[in-house]
Amino acid sequence: MKKPFIKKADIIIIVVLLLIAAVLLVPKYLSKGDKLTAQIIRNGEIIETIDLSKVEKEYTVDLDNAKILVEKNCISFIDADCPDKLCVKCGKLSRAGDTAVCVPTATVITLSGNGAQQIDAISY
Repeated sequence: MKKPFIKKADIIIIVVLLLIAAVLLVPKYLSKGDKLTAQIIRNGEIIETIDLSKVEKEYTVDLDNAKILVEKNCISFIDADCPDKLCVKCGKLSRAGDTAVCVPTATVITLSGNGAQQIDAISY
């Protein structure tokens, strides 16, 4: 008598793992409707506060030494006069708690929202 390729216990383990993966992914997709607000701060003064959830058409904010791209639910530095361009390499900010800083131009972008802040451990 041959042994079956997949046993009943194997199927149960696969189903349990798929359920766990689904439970872990659901909060990521449910939090997309939160209000997301970006603040552009330069030299300690708030230059502009933008409700990213209400942006319909992308546009740029031109500062003296930096250029910022504003899109629906995200914002990013696209150009700066700094030599290393670390602020541009940060990419798009799209979650509450995300921050990008351009030290030579003294410009900071911070995001806040209704949901819990999710600060990651990535540093540039």
